[in-house]
Amino acid sequence: MVEPYQNITPELASEIRLVMADVDGTLTSSGDSISPSVSKAVHRLEEHGIIVGLVSGRTIPMLESLAKKLRISGPIIAENGGVAKLKANGELLDLDYSRQAALKALERLKAKFPNRIKEREDNRDRLVDVVFWSQGIQTEELMKYLEDAQLLDSGYILHIMQKGINKGKTLMRLLRLIGEGRLSPSEVLVVGDSTTDLSLFKLFPNSVLIPNPKLPTRDKELLQNTARYVSDHPYGDGFAEVAMHVCDVRACGMQLQNWSWG
Repeated sequence: MVEPYQNITPELASEIRLVMADVDGTLTSSGDSISPSVSKAVHRLEEHGIIVGLVSGRTIPMLESLAKKLRISGPIIAENGGVAKLKANGELLDLDYSRQAALKALERLKAKFPNRIKEREDNRDRLVDVVFWSQGIQTEELMKYLEDAQLLDSGYILHIMQKGINKGKTLMRLLRLIGEGRLSPSEVLVVGDSTTDLSLFKLFPNSVLIPNPKLPTRDKELLQNTARYVSDHPYGDGFAEVAMHVCDVRACGMQLQNWSWG
């Protein structure tokens, strides 16, 4: 059963070296607006020696822009795990993923449901997945025509991508490339709000769910049964309170440790 974030102990907080956060529904409530409390929390994490990175369904250009705005030092994983860089303005990593299965699936859906599949404009910036809205079609019905692709519903947009790609798997691959390559999953705190973050919650033992009031009850229950911790507040306020708690108890734990050594 998911625990309140206040159960994150000084011992655990002192072990965290990397925080990977989803964006939509986790750092923001809608659009691109980042609240001052989120910016402050991100900066404080970095000041405490904790690398902050982004893992999202957004495109690389969008995440790079946000990473620069927040002045984070960590990796950015875009398109729900399909594309990644070790830092903003860095080189794209060769993950050996293809967009072909997604493009073929999209064409099948367009043929099956004429004028009811609407692509989003940022598809031109995507390298691995495709995003779209469907008009009056249940996701279960759409999934019948995917073949070698998978369908993800972020709560904001539908994503089609090659089977086997997810945020958690890609982040796990990046661990050996961050720092000296000695980062373990237990030293990572992952933060998300939707079912596109389930792979993060399953692969990384220290996970935080940011409640998203817009999700259906079924998704909320699934996330609560998978994540380890949960924030009190939704959206950016939830992320900020968790990040500040981690910093506070981390500092407290270090003070106690210094005192005991003295």
